[in-house]
Amino acid sequence: MKSKTANVFVSLAALGVWLAACSGAGVTSIEQSGEGATGPQKIENATTIIKFDPTSIALTGDPVEGTCHELGVIPGTYRCDLASEVVGPCFALGATRLLCGPDPVHNTYAALVTPTGELPVVTLPSPDRTIPFFVALENGMTCHYRAAPEPVIIGGVLAQYECDEPYTFLLGEGNLPFSRDTPLWEAGLYTLDPATGTSPSGKVPVNVLQVWVP
Repeated sequence: MKSKTANVFVSLAALGVWLAACSGAGVTSIEQSGEGATGPQKIENATTIIKFDPTSIALTGDPVEGTCHELGVIPGTYRCDLASEVVGPCFALGATRLLCGPDPVHNTYAALVTPTGELPVVTLPSPDRTIPFFVALENGMTCHYRAAPEPVIIGGVLAQYECDEPYTFLLGEGNLPFSRDTPLWEAGLYTLDPATGTSPSGKVPVNVLQVWVP
């Protein structure tokens, strides 16, 4: 998916802090996406964590070629460099196709990719490292993890998620993507002024209803 804005360089150290903090986060509840899947019922007043099934989204059109690498931030996924954009996270559908930038709410995706070379082995996701790639918010918005190489920095914090409203991004506390102090996670929405690159309204707290993980 393409980013709408780009800002200054972000250090790998900040991203490392976020990953370390996420690694110990607990799971509220887990469901399985896809037709015929079963799992626990959604818990009231709690964020539901959904295990994504890439085969649950119907494919259309022909794949495009791309060079694909491991997307280490989201275990089990790839990032693919296409002729005109960078897409991700990408989920391998066998050795010759990848589903990139899936939207499990609307059952769409950004690109279907044929890798130009052999896919590298990726680190498999684990239950104790629940890092979402897609989230649904209480206000009706959805947001996806940003795989674009150009970082967006808001108030000195990396915006890891871009939402379906123009110039709107999702941040948490410090370098965390979400506040997980309670079963119902909270995040902060920031809407940028495209002319100035600033967020006049600042943080707007919003509850996170559902998250999808690999």
